[in-house]
Amino acid sequence: MVIFKVFCDPENLDAVDKRLREVKEGAFRDLKREPIGFGIEVIRVGYVVPDKVDGAMTKLEDAVKKVEGVNEAEVEMATLI
Repeated sequence: MVIFKVFCDPENLDAVDKRLREVKEGAFRDLKREPIGFGIEVIRVGYVVPDKVDGAMTKLEDAVKKVEGVNEAEVEMATLI
């Protein structure tokens, strides 16, 4: 499982939320919005990717970063399940 921390403009939160749920490079697992201060929220989104497929995590990371409206995305945690 891979969890990303995703930053976007506050006015794009709903659209980015929807688009992140539709990323096909991994199996969508969970999404949460968390306030970080001054009215700004960060999106934490989790996906399951196969660990035996070469480049699966890189493809997922690229796909998340290419979602329209995403300003920044970083892998916050990766673990085997």
